[in-house]
Amino acid sequence: MKPVIGVTCRHDRKQIPDQYMLAGAYCRAIEKAGGIPVLLPAQAEFDRPLHSFCQGLLLSGGGDIDPAFFNEEPHPRLGTVDQERDRWELLLVRKAYAEGLSMLGICRGVQVLNVAFGGTLYQDLPAQYAQRPNRPLLEHNQQIPGDQVSHRVTIAAGSLLARILESTEIWTNSHHHQAVKDPAANLRITARSDDGVIEGLEGTGDQFLVGVQWHPERLASPDSQRLFAAFVRACR
Repeated sequence: MKPVIGVTCRHDRKQIPDQYMLAGAYCRAIEKAGGIPVLLPAQAEFDRPLHSFCQGLLLSGGGDIDPAFFNEEPHPRLGTVDQERDRWELLLVRKAYAEGLSMLGICRGVQVLNVAFGGTLYQDLPAQYAQRPNRPLLEHNQQIPGDQVSHRVTIAAGSLLARILESTEIWTNSHHHQAVKDPAANLRITARSDDGVIEGLEGTGDQFLVGVQWHPERLASPDSQRLFAAFVRACR
């Protein structure tokens, strides 16, 4: 049977009536890999096991994470935050981890994974990231379309991500201004861009727990297809 993949989404309260929304590319990527996507809108309470209705969790992209969840004051360049979504996704990650479900975090999703386990974030890369004279900060919020790549990412040899992608170097798109700062203790760094910014994390145990800072669902590359295929296969 095809595994059911729970996918987080954003809540647009400005529309009348309000809307829960998700880019269709996530669903298409899951379906192409052999899974069934199901949206998981934020709930005030949630007391049932995740595995009772889904076999995997995909944390989608979106707005900034409230720094209160990693014990920091807001930076002046912090973007729009949604505490309801933050709380919901942090809860989902911890439940999925406790239940042994496979997880994939994309863009904001890798940041949620890190914060859920005790890591911290750069609230705004251009303002907070310590640049080196011979390694200037790349453009991490590209102006070209999202289905095009804009910078290189180096993958750690021997990592699960490298085995999935069958490479230690790929080119990716980039749409973010927050990023992982201090990785959580149970996560290891698996990818960096040429300026040193963390682009990938994965768990240290046997559970499929992978996060990437780019948007593979927007790319038609073999790398992206391998990542979704490996995730859905793990969810089986």
